[in-house]
Amino acid sequence: LRMNNFKSYSRKYVIGDLHGCWSVILQHLNHVNQTEICYIQVGDFGIGFDDIEKEVDKLLRLNDRLIEYNSDLFIIRGNHDNPIWFNEDEFKDIKEKLTNIFFVPDYTVLNLDNENILFIGGAVSIDRVPLLRKYGPGKRWWSDEVVKFEFDKAKEFRDIDRIICHTAPDFCQPLKFNQLVYNYAKQDDKLLEDLRIERSNMTKMITEIMNNNKIKSFVYGHYHNTYRFYH
Repeated sequence: LRMNNFKSYSRKYVIGDLHGCWSVILQHLNHVNQTEICYIQVGDFGIGFDDIEKEVDKLLRLNDRLIEYNSDLFIIRGNHDNPIWFNEDEFKDIKEKLTNIFFVPDYTVLNLDNENILFIGGAVSIDRVPLLRKYGPGKRWWSDEVVKFEFDKAKEFRDIDRIICHTAPDFCQPLKFNQLVYNYAKQDDKLLEDLRIERSNMTKMITEIMNNNKIKSFVYGHYHNTYRFYH
């Protein structure tokens, strides 16, 4: 899917995992006090953990503020997001009202400020065992939270300038599991292997895209840590 109908922006910001704290965006709009801002949220927006009526009310209030500032918010799918929101055929009546908020399906290419940006969501949750998940009233977990690897499609992409994903290839930080992961793995004997396979497959897919495109940057979230490194 390629969408080319978005306006130019005065600034672009990439936002990490919010886990339902959407007020961060409102606070930032008030702080910068500028119009025509593009926000790109890299997954774990935290959609799907509360009652849908409450979530829609919060989304509409956020959308109203984005309209006021003539700004847009693009959201990709994290492992702590209900995947149904990123299905183009679902919640159409709600999404029509969200004129400045876009739930971007996997493998969408958006042309923003004359740059083609490829979006790929999903990841394995380390807290996927239902009793371990602490978010929201239902401690919800979705079996289709993972990255949907489409290697043949990856070979076809051309003229991509930037890639934004939720998780990362294994040449990006973190390069090894931390203690939190090992703690969860004590109650999930398949977790470590699934995480290794996911990182390996991400490397295979992202490398394939990089081989055919001159990528300016690769951006991801998911790991809840800040790293500075040169690749």
